[in-house]
Amino acid sequence: MKKQNLFATLLSIAASNPNGYTVNARTLEPITNGYAVAVKETQNSFGPEGLERVINYARQNKSVNAFGGWYDSESGRYYFDATIIIEDKETAAKIGKLNKQLAIFDLNNMEEIRL
Repeated sequence: MKKQNLFATLLSIAASNPNGYTVNARTLEPITNGYAVAVKETQNSFGPEGLERVINYARQNKSVNAFGGWYDSESGRYYFDATIIIEDKETAAKIGKLNKQLAIFDLNNMEEIRL
C-alpha cells in the first residue's frame, strides 16, 4: 500500500477507534490475540508527524508486525506505535522491558499489563 494511502487508512482507523486499536501491519485487520509490545523508537509519536514516523519505522523494520494507537486522557493526545505482537506473555514482557515500555497490552483479555 502506498504510504499516503496507509497514512489515511490508519487515521481513519484511529478515528473509528477513539480508545485505541491494534491492526496487522500488512492487512490492517484487527488483531485480537497475543501481547502487543510497542517499540522504543516510536515512543511519544502523536499527531500527523508521529504517525508518519511510525509508518517509516515499520517499513524499515520487518520485526514490526502491527500498528497500534491509543488515547491518553491525561495529555489529550492520541498516540501511534509501531508494534510487535508476541504470543507468549513472558517473552512479551522481556521485549517490553528491553524497549523501555511501562506496559504491554494483553489483546486476549483487552487489558494493560504493567511491567
